[in-house]
Amino acid sequence: MYKVKDEFRKNELSLEPGGEEVRVVYSGETRIYDKVKYPNAFANGVIRRCQKEGSPLPLKIETKNKILWERS
Repeated sequence: MYKVKDEFRKNELSLEPGGEEVRVVYSGETRIYDKVKYPNAFANGVIRRCQKEGSPLPLKIETKNKILWERS
């Protein structure tokens, strides 16, 4: 499990304080993104990017209180 550093973030809003922490769980690793302002849109973006790049989909994307997406 590791926190993704600001220098690797693409959306400028993710550099501003506030928002939620989102965990993206892959087989073998979990990436934690903080300061996510729109968690549902963020989760949709992760899925679209994986599909576009042909990379494996995460097992789950979640905030502290809610599962945003789960692979079936």
